[in-house]
Amino acid sequence: MKIRYRVFKDFSKQEVQQLKVLAIDVKQGFDAFLVDADHAKLAEIKSVIAEEWESSISLETEFSEKDRCGSSFLHVYPAKLLGYPQPESAGCEFPFDLYPYFKDVFEIKNTDPEFGMLKGRQIGSYKLKKEPSWDSSSIGSAFWIQDSIFVKPEVYKAIFEPLGIKSLPVLEYKSHNVLKSVLQLVPQGISDADLDIKAEHINEIESIAGWEINKYILNGIGFYPDFKSAPGDLDFFETKEFFGAGGFTVRATIISQKLYQLLVKNKVKGLSYEPMTS
Repeated sequence: MKIRYRVFKDFSKQEVQQLKVLAIDVKQGFDAFLVDADHAKLAEIKSVIAEEWESSISLETEFSEKDRCGSSFLHVYPAKLLGYPQPESAGCEFPFDLYPYFKDVFEIKNTDPEFGMLKGRQIGSYKLKKEPSWDSSSIGSAFWIQDSIFVKPEVYKAIFEPLGIKSLPVLEYKSHNVLKSVLQLVPQGISDADLDIKAEHINEIESIAGWEINKYILNGIGFYPDFKSAPGDLDFFETKEFFGAGGFTVRATIISQKLYQLLVKNKVKGLSYEPMTS
């Protein structure tokens, strides 16, 4: 295992140039890079980001293939982001003034002035500006909605559909036509089991009394919390627990070892994987 920082922010032109001198390539605007916690030039990298360092970083653990293959289940999150869901802004009432891209996509389960919106049942399709640019990836997500996973249709047909995992269309924003090069994967359900979240996993817990839930902010160090018991016979599903800070409230996405092996065998790129057992 290796501990790394993920740095995600809105990079200025000057920052892009300064980081390039340090052999780090990012684009101007929102982008991200990874750097080892023991990097020889970490102090210089921090000085470029300056006062935004603490608010821009998250810790991640780099695992070996042996680590990943030894876990019955893995937590996944997108490494590939396909732009922004649409609309990015709209003249809507709360909570859709904060989350305009959720309007007509999710029912409102609950709201809170501080914590925003708790999503309910999905009732519609996400919208993107245009057909996404996948590059070498074929699975991923979009900014602000990283708990929703998108995939190329041919990968869905080959890997996910045979496992009984359903999909939803993704629409072009202006025309509402169905996009041809992307589908949204639908989780098969929620885990039957609780996660065994211990103190060493946690950075912070936010309690939302009106929603009767706790939200966890994990520190990203070491293996992801394992299940206390069998989570059920599922290959692509969500946790009971919620995660995120402030107005960001999501369940974690989990895949089975069987699905992981299919993704590896077919060289599907675009996800990051955290094994749940050592």
